[in-house]
Amino acid sequence: MRQALRKQWVLGGLAAVFASTLTAALAQTHNLAEGRTAQDRRFITGGVGLEESEPLKAMANNFSLTVVLAATSGAYLADAHVTINDARGQRVLELQLNSPYLLVQLDPGRYDIEANYRGMVQQRRVNIDANSRQRVAFTYNVPVDNASDHVTQAPAAPTTLPR
Repeated sequence: MRQALRKQWVLGGLAAVFASTLTAALAQTHNLAEGRTAQDRRFITGGVGLEESEPLKAMANNFSLTVVLAATSGAYLADAHVTINDARGQRVLELQLNSPYLLVQLDPGRYDIEANYRGMVQQRRVNIDANSRQRVAFTYNVPVDNASDHVTQAPAAPTTLPR
């Protein structure tokens, strides 16, 4: 009995180490960028190529907000300036999104999101409930020929506002 319990403990510890190592390796291999909002909440950007977008889609359930940038043709886009303000107009996050995906863990409340892609500004309002998941897609009418010119290969480190 004691040996079986010890074996379970060792296997559980190995599984925990493997999971944390896998998460760190995923972030490094896939050029995902992580940061903190002005509310000190976690966000991740990335999604250039299938090897990045698939893991981000899988992680989306752990975040209250997913923002996606795309052309009307369906091609993913990057290089948009994104701002998120809370209901009081306080800036929660501002960054140059150099990838098509942004995952943000926000406190419950109302938020205004603005994405500026090459001078084309779009705005959305979302309500985040305690256990809700919101997905916001910003689509831009970019010619199919030019869409690939606007997708970057690796996201740069995002910036957040000081508290």
